[in-house]
Amino acid sequence: AATGKLSPAFTALVRYQQANYANQLIADSGLGDTINLKLGVAYRNPIDDKFNALLRYEFRQNPSTIPDSLLFGSGNGSAVHLVALEALYAPNYRWEFYGKFALRNTRSYLAQDLLGTNAITLGQVRATYRLGYRWDIAGDVRWIGQSLTGFNEVGFVVEAGYYLTPNLRLGAGYNFGSVSDRDFGDRDRGGFFVGLTLKLNELFSGFGLQRPVPPQQQESVVQPVANQAPASPIPPQSTSPPVENQLATTPSTGGVQER
Repeated sequence: AATGKLSPAFTALVRYQQANYANQLIADSGLGDTINLKLGVAYRNPIDDKFNALLRYEFRQNPSTIPDSLLFGSGNGSAVHLVALEALYAPNYRWEFYGKFALRNTRSYLAQDLLGTNAITLGQVRATYRLGYRWDIAGDVRWIGQSLTGFNEVGFVVEAGYYLTPNLRLGAGYNFGSVSDRDFGDRDRGGFFVGLTLKLNELFSGFGLQRPVPPQQQESVVQPVANQAPASPIPPQSTSPPVENQLATTPSTGGVQER
């Protein structure tokens, strides 16, 4: 498995698992290995995270092996391809919109001369509105269909939730119809329901969080003196007393002469 950042906004995940059997009799029966391959790309802008998306692909070979397959080399050999795209958009504090589209194609080898194919498609839209800090209401529409058989099923959900803590939500609502699937999620029973949702956030004292980088120091810019306008000269101040004071302090030597 490997995980890494392609860019500040994109993160990629790759995981590959393969297993076989130690029993030589089972290995020679013709049953293939059990393989699980997962590829995923997640998008989240660290500056503005109003929009988030997740794209994943999964390949499974012989994911569910039963004793008949191990002993007789027949039964439920299969190969599964799954592609799913999820997106979350929160334009502000009160509104949150979620959408999901997924496609799964399955080929089952029931016997050497019997091959079964199946394709299932899922579409889902969910809207949540927060009434305040604790309460919210939500509506969900989910469709699942099987094109080869012409089967379609639609489920509607209305729900109200109360946040016991910022990461723990208690919800209750009513489900119209039922949808149940291993990969796509489930609404397994119509009618009233109660659910508890927990968001794993800031575990192990914030391990794995990317703290914001402090602003870097910038180099000082010095303006050249030649571009500055010359300052006007300041006239020197005289240290001698004013003329009026000189006349007042000069002793008189006689009367005023007139011509």
